[in-house]
Amino acid sequence: MPGVAAPDVEIALENRVLTISGHAGTARPERLQLVHAEYGEGDYERAFTLSEDIDPDRIEAEMKDGLLRVTLPRAEAAQPKKIAVRSA
Repeated sequence: MPGVAAPDVEIALENRVLTISGHAGTARPERLQLVHAEYGEGDYERAFTLSEDIDPDRIEAEMKDGLLRVTLPRAEAAQPKKIAVRSA
C-alpha cells in the first residue's frame, strides 16, 4: 500500500468478509512543483471472503515499508490430522 501510513490503514472482519482500506496522502514540499508521481493521492479498498477454516481471533496485521502483511491462521479444527496406520 504505497503512500499509506500504518495509522491510515483499517482492517475489518464482518460475516467472513475481510475488508482492508487505507488513505494515501501526498506530502508536497513547499515552493516545489510536482513533475512525476508513482502513485496518486486517494483511497485503497479491497474485500476478501474468507473460508470457515480461518480463526478470526488470531488474525494479525503488520505494516512495514509500505508493505501490509496480514496473517490468517487456520483454526485448530481445520488443521490436517495425521492418522496412524496399525498393522494387523
